[in-house]
Amino acid sequence: MINSDYGLLPKSAGWRKRAEMAYALIVSLKQTLEPLLDSARSRIQISSSELQPIYEDLCYLKSFFDKVKSLEDSNSVEELEKDVKDVLQNARDLIESHLSDVVHSAGDGSWNSSAGFSPKMVKVKDKLSPFIDVLKAKENELTGNQQLPPDVAVPVPVPVLSRINHGIVELEYEVKMLQRRLLESDSALQVFYIVGMFGIGKTTLAKEVYNNEDTVYKFHMRLFVEIGVKYKLEELLLRLLRPLLQERVSEVKKEETVHELGDRLSESLSHRTYLVVLDDLRDMRVWEQLRPYFPDVGNGSRIMITTRMTNMDCFRKYIHQKRLLTHQASWWLFYQIAFSNMKMDMHQKKGYVEIGWEIAKNMGGLPLALVEIGEVVSKLPKTVECWRKVAQNMNSHIQETSIPKAVNAGLPQHLKACFLYLCLFQRHYDIPTSTLIKLWVAEGFIEPEADQSLEQIAEEYLEDLVSRSLVIVDEQSYTGRIKTCGVIHKLVRDVCVTEARQQKLFCIVNEGTSTKNQRRLSIQSDVLLEVMAVSRVRSLVFMCADAEHQDPLPVFERVKWLRVLHALPIRFSKFPDQVLKLVRLRYLAITFEGELPSSISTLWDLQVLIIVSSRAISSPVFLPLEIWELQKLRHLHCMGFDLPLPSTDLNLMKLLTLSGVSFRTCVDGVLARIPNVIKLGIRFNPADHAVEVSCFKAVFSYLNHLESFKCGVTSQSEAAFSLLGFPSGLIKLTLGGSGFLWDEHTSIISDLPHLQVLKLRWRAFCGPKWELYEGGFPRLKFLVLEDLDIEQLIARSNHFPVLQKLLTRRCCKLEEIPLDMGDIPTLEVIEVDECSISLVESARRIQKEQEELGNENLKVRIHSSSDEL
Repeated sequence: MINSDYGLLPKSAGWRKRAEMAYALIVSLKQTLEPLLDSARSRIQISSSELQPIYEDLCYLKSFFDKVKSLEDSNSVEELEKDVKDVLQNARDLIESHLSDVVHSAGDGSWNSSAGFSPKMVKVKDKLSPFIDVLKAKENELTGNQQLPPDVAVPVPVPVLSRINHGIVELEYEVKMLQRRLLESDSALQVFYIVGMFGIGKTTLAKEVYNNEDTVYKFHMRLFVEIGVKYKLEELLLRLLRPLLQERVSEVKKEETVHELGDRLSESLSHRTYLVVLDDLRDMRVWEQLRPYFPDVGNGSRIMITTRMTNMDCFRKYIHQKRLLTHQASWWLFYQIAFSNMKMDMHQKKGYVEIGWEIAKNMGGLPLALVEIGEVVSKLPKTVECWRKVAQNMNSHIQETSIPKAVNAGLPQHLKACFLYLCLFQRHYDIPTSTLIKLWVAEGFIEPEADQSLEQIAEEYLEDLVSRSLVIVDEQSYTGRIKTCGVIHKLVRDVCVTEARQQKLFCIVNEGTSTKNQRRLSIQSDVLLEVMAVSRVRSLVFMCADAEHQDPLPVFERVKWLRVLHALPIRFSKFPDQVLKLVRLRYLAITFEGELPSSISTLWDLQVLIIVSSRAISSPVFLPLEIWELQKLRHLHCMGFDLPLPSTDLNLMKLLTLSGVSFRTCVDGVLARIPNVIKLGIRFNPADHAVEVSCFKAVFSYLNHLESFKCGVTSQSEAAFSLLGFPSGLIKLTLGGSGFLWDEHTSIISDLPHLQVLKLRWRAFCGPKWELYEGGFPRLKFLVLEDLDIEQLIARSNHFPVLQKLLTRRCCKLEEIPLDMGDIPTLEVIEVDECSISLVESARRIQKEQEELGNENLKVRIHSSSDEL
């Protein structure tokens, strides 16, 4: 039996977590079946009648979970969910086992389905059908009475700091600052945002400002409405209207439309100076729907919004970023709560204080955690040993608080597995976005869309997680993309690691860890995997310290259905042959000596291949010709290897990135067969100068989609290659050692209409003077000059019309940065790293002049090991 206000919506956290992981499993299994259903795309031929019924059930399950976001309690539904997840897991095991057997048994390259497969799939369908029937019946029942909730309806919000009645901690300054902004004389309607992660105290701060006596005095009408993640627009408008209409609220008719209610609200506010607080806004679409009903009549009215979201966009706005508490403030908040029931003098409290300080420090400045753990501690028996046990088992106590619910509240189904997956990486590790996105795609977490690549969709997922204050950006490129990121808070990561293990999404493996029934392992220490239960493992991600292995790891023989193998930290003496039997691999990253075997073609499902050979870097070797048979390959990083010219008519049409190769790869016959590459990184060896210069023009004639090009010359060369023919769509260009002359070659680069990032490193250009001309670099945002012998830079503000950052590093001969460059209206940062005293002084002159002109946006940063600077 299934109970719900909106549908099949169980309340319990257990149901929610299983639903989240089931969703990721559904998406992944759908992607496994889709190519098998298309005989033209699949090398393995299986009758579509065997898989189509299961595929249709998966499509229904996905559509159902896409609609249903709020969950109610039902033990029977929890069991039902568990059962369907087990059925789906078994179905995936059967399919992948069958595919592996077919590939391994094919001696002549004819990969046809074996006879015993159909009965197994029939059994899967038979087990899945009752579950589907129950869901469809209940959905039909519900849609006869009401619609399933809109996209914005998600789990019930968790109260954050409503239980803090122990005084305001570290808020006085923030209250005064917001109060000053709120009461300023500007008569136009203004919108204020208080932004930050869950549990950080946004609501507490908003209430302090809302109830301040100066606020009460100025605003004739004050409204405070909590929105959360479960709302109806009509109800929100009614809640705003009730205090305005007071005894006339009965005038509101039930049949009034949203627009009519909104007009009533607008009319009621038009004659008053009002302050409206919209608390806990989880979706900016809510504000877009409400905004037209708040009139701007020039009387100094204000709207304050508390939100986790950072993707707001409003013309008149003020954003206050709520910060975590300092160590001292954290201790003071924890002390007020944990010691509230303790009647002891300070001498008696001494042992408790030491443990309490450690507990408070481990909360990372998050008020919600300090409050909830403080309440746990306050109810303990008054013994030091009890407090010590809490400190030693902090994670288990955190799981019993509202923090796990708060982490997931409002997170859409398609983001949940992606978010948890970030915690697979080590703590304090800056996660490279490029690696993370490749792993998400290979794991099957990304649902394809017709007009976007999987990588583009994954990048949007990551940006969405950042906007929800769950992921922090560690480094961002000047094209606006996220380069490295991490989980926003230690406690959030700990919660997610525990949840991921419970739901068998992944398990972090250290010594003594049980891996039974786990599907993904993150190996973060030297462990004996050969004695662990790994037969069901789909992903092995080695995050341990670099280690050498003379022999292949025995574990490779026991993970025959592996899809992801990230083993870069392990250096193998040769390519491990056992890996070639992992025919379901989509992602392979490995370090080894010697050559890549020709049987790499057996890994026909590979999407990502990252190979590093330290011996081959100095003298690159060609990859085997069979590399061209990997038709699904999307990313190839082969440091120390080159792509050979294929002897047959094969193309890698899906290849998007190619890096690590030398100029020997850049010949017509190779580049014409990878026409969709958008990122190319190559190395130039002057020893092959005669061959490479003659063929280099071909690089750009075939790569019409190229956006990023990086070229490094391994030793000194003069005009190593030609710059003619650069594709007009190039966005990022990095050059080093190429030996170009400023006056002869920079005009070609400066005319590129879309170039945003230009990095010129050691001997990229040579000569004492670079004189720019007007009209060049129309979109350049980021310019790096590093280890160059340039002495004079002659430029005006209109030579870099939209430049945002200028970095000069170890350009010891460069005398100064032209004073006129300070007048570039978009310039935000000038960074000088280990340069001459005169250059540093010129940068400081620019800053001083701009400050005198009222420009406070320009920052000058000086880095130097010299005391004189």
